[in-house]
Amino acid sequence: MRRSEGGTTTWVVVLLLMLAIVGYLAWQKFASPTPPPKVVVAPTPAPATPPPATPEPVVVKATPTPPPVVVVATPPPTPVPTPPPLDITMVVRTPALWPQQVLLVQPVTLPVILNGRNVGEAKVPVGTALRVLRLGAEQVEIEYQNARYTIRVASTDLMQRALAAFRANGSVLPTAPVAAASQAPQAPVTPAVTLPPGEAARLKIDVSVDRKRTNVAKDSAAGNRGEDEKVTEKYTYAITVQSREFVEVPPLDVQYLVFVERQKLGSQRDDNPIERITGSGKTGQMNRKDPTQVVTSSEFEISRQIQNSKYGGYVNGGRRKVEDSIVGVWVKVLKDGQIVAEYTNPSTIKKRGWDKSEGK
Repeated sequence: MRRSEGGTTTWVVVLLLMLAIVGYLAWQKFASPTPPPKVVVAPTPAPATPPPATPEPVVVKATPTPPPVVVVATPPPTPVPTPPPLDITMVVRTPALWPQQVLLVQPVTLPVILNGRNVGEAKVPVGTALRVLRLGAEQVEIEYQNARYTIRVASTDLMQRALAAFRANGSVLPTAPVAAASQAPQAPVTPAVTLPPGEAARLKIDVSVDRKRTNVAKDSAAGNRGEDEKVTEKYTYAITVQSREFVEVPPLDVQYLVFVERQKLGSQRDDNPIERITGSGKTGQMNRKDPTQVVTSSEFEISRQIQNSKYGGYVNGGRRKVEDSIVGVWVKVLKDGQIVAEYTNPSTIKKRGWDKSEGK
């Protein structure tokens, strides 16, 4: 019984709560809505206009003008002069390039002269040193065993030695130094040489001698007439004096001495008198452009003679056939009495002495 009363009470309470909720919802629906609160819009004040600001000065930096670019033209390279080719003609004209001696690159055969006669030949081998005396276009005069000979330039190493001297001088031909000009430029003048006492002997002078036959006379009919046959030859010596100086050389004195062995018909074989033919001359002035002077000796003669057979010979057994011969020649070149150059062929001719009293 109590249990049913308690259940009834619970349902009553639930029912009341539901009714309360329904009533509240209905009141909310039909009640006047609460007006929304008034919104007061305050006017937005106009922004205050700030005073104009003083503009800062604009500093305009001037762009510096770049300096003008100077373009330096690169000069073309100085052309290196090509050294002139060295040929024999240039060497002949430039005595400063002449070597003192040369070596044979080819064997040569030289005649052997004894008392002015050719008595044989001498074969000179490759590598032999020869002293240079004078140079020509294709031949060089050399000294070998105290005798003078002329051989081909191509047989020696002369051009190689001259080329070495040429290159050592900067591949230019040696020239004389030009004196400095004073104030105004002047044309170079070749200074004249003034030789102090004793300086003449230092001159570089070369001398050579060439024998030349100028005439031959022969009487072929002498034997038919019963006369001795005789052939006469006439000779002169061309004495060449060459300066190797770069300055002017004044005229020089030339003295020569020719030794001729004379044979006479009927004379004994040990009777061979020597005739001394002397003479002198004078060169002209020599300089670089004209370094050579030639002095010609006086004419002399040598003869060959055969006795006519009708005479039958000499009782004393003397010669029936004789022939003159040139034994040697000796030349001196002097300046103011001083010897500046000398030539002998053969070199042993000096033993006979310049004066007859000096000879052996």
